[in-house]
This record gives sequence, C-alpha cells and structure tokens, in this order.
Amino acid sequence: MATVKQLSMGAATFSLALATGFVMQNKDALASRFGGDTQAEAPQRFAQATQAPTDAMPALIAPASASNVAVILPASLESPTQADAPKQLATLDPGLAPDPRPAPLLGADCGPQISATPVPPSALDVSVEAPCHKSTPFTVHHQGMMFTALTDDTGRASFTMPALAEVAVVIAAFDDGEGNVATTTIPDFAAYDRAVLQWQGDAAVMLSAYEKGAGFGDSGHIFTGNPGAPERVDTDGGFLMRLGENAGEHPLFAEVYTVPTTAIGESTDVLLSAEAEITSDNCGREIAAQSIQIAPSGQTSALDLTMVMPGCDAVGDFLILQNMFQDLTLAAR
Repeated sequence: MATVKQLSMGAATFSLALATGFVMQNKDALASRFGGDTQAEAPQRFAQATQAPTDAMPALIAPASASNVAVILPASLESPTQADAPKQLATLDPGLAPDPRPAPLLGADCGPQISATPVPPSALDVSVEAPCHKSTPFTVHHQGMMFTALTDDTGRASFTMPALAEVAVVIAAFDDGEGNVATTTIPDFAAYDRAVLQWQGDAAVMLSAYEKGAGFGDSGHIFTGNPGAPERVDTDGGFLMRLGENAGEHPLFAEVYTVPTTAIGESTDVLLSAEAEITSDNCGREIAAQSIQIAPSGQTSALDLTMVMPGCDAVGDFLILQNMFQDLTLAAR
C-alpha cells in the first residue's frame, strides 16, 4: 500500500471555516484516509460556520444555515404559492446571482414555469417549461445548494434531485433575470440524513461515503463511480446523486449523499469525506468548494474551502479533505 503523505501548505494557499486537515495519496490507496500522522479535531455536529472570502477567490456560495435557504428573485418572478414558502432568503455571489432588475416581458405564454413533486426517498421530480429559453443553461437553487441545468431544444428540462428541506423551495433562474419558483412539502424528510458537496467548473472534487467500515472501491464505498440506487435505503444503505450540466460560462455542480437515519439491525457508522483528484486541468490552480450537511430536523451546517492544488508533478494523486463533513452514526431500528 502506498505511503500516505501529510501535506503542509501555508495559510496563503489554504483556508477553511473550521480546522480541516488533508492528506495526499495515490489513487489506489484512498482507503488510507483513516490514517495519517495527525487529524484535525472534527467540528461539532451541525455547528454554524462562516468564512470571509479570500482576495484571490470570492466564496462560491453564501454558507447555508437554518435562516439562509434561497436566492432573492425579482418580485415579478414570485409564484402565487410563494406566500406559504419560507421567507428567509440568502444573498449569492454577485457574479452568480440573476440580475435583480425586472426582465422585459417576453409574452404571456413565454415566461418560465417550474413544478416540483415529492417522490421517495425524500426527493423531488422537477420540471421546467421555458419556451423562450431553448437549449439554455439556468441555475437551480435549493436550500443553499446550486447547480446548472439545461433546457432542451423545446425549452423543457426535467430532473430528480434530493430534497434538503421539509418545505422545499426550488428556484429556476436564467441569466437574463427570468425565472420562477415552486414549493412543496416532503412527507418523509425527517427519515434521512444528507450531505452535499458543491463546486464550480473543473475542480475535480467528489463526495465519498464509506459505509460499515468499507474501504476505497468496496461495495460500501458510495461515490460517483459507485453511486448506489435509491432502493438501497430499504436495506439501510445510502445513495449518491450527481447534479449539474457542463453548460454556460460558469457551470455549477453538486453531489448529494442521502442515507436513512436508522440502520436495520445494529447501529452503524458512515464516514464522509471530500476528495479532490489532481488533474492536468486543476494542478497548481486555486479551487473552491462547499460542504453542506442537513440533519433530519432540518438543521444545517456549511463549510467553505478555498485552496491551491499541488503542482502538476502530482497529477493522478488525490487530496483527502478531512473534516469537511461530520461522520454519521445510524441508530439501530
């Protein structure tokens, strides 16, 4: 097994809202993420975290919290049902937020429409109709999570996404200021824990969940290469959804791990980590990412990461970003 190397990087190249260690290792030795010389103390479960943006790169997204759930939209985009939605709103990075000025009217039948329907396990089927935005990227906002979606050549888009709030508010926002919002209630929301990793562009990061002592590549290692299926929740396992289309100038991506709060039989642990592959596209460059964790109660915590990747002589290795997530203990049913 390859030796796990502890990286030492200056404060100018690495910053995180709470103390976070990381190790680098070869791609065939990721199971060693549980070792190493030192480990930073894990943050208190679902503790609030904030971080001021660095001069080199602004924060990707305002940290999510219980009072920070959606993006501000122009008043003309509010749906008739929004009166029942939560009123707390987040401010996004100015470079990513839609233009707050009302967009020109495109016709009575031209404005984007969005619908969201709850589906098990604790997810949403989302449909967008935007006949004047054919083959056009747009940003989906939900409870602090953001990702890029894309309409087809008829102006339609449909996708399934995990729900991150019991009263789910989903926003579709186009770059020209057009958009709409849908709200619905998730009946099985309290039955699951959720972890989100999100980033912009080609950061080459991924979310890993190691269930029941699994090592890298085992069947219990849930990641983009082995995402599992939603049906695993019936046998006390979790699954991962990857969200985002590589479209537009600044595409946004997210990965969401969903797992039942209780395990069949004995209690079990799930170890969570954010991992970044060093590639020819990101070596020596600054990347930004954010982790979000949502408890079954709806309480939310977030950590922001900004770091400079190692040089291109390390292409093919991985960074294991420790303590961006709080590991989970699933109680026995």
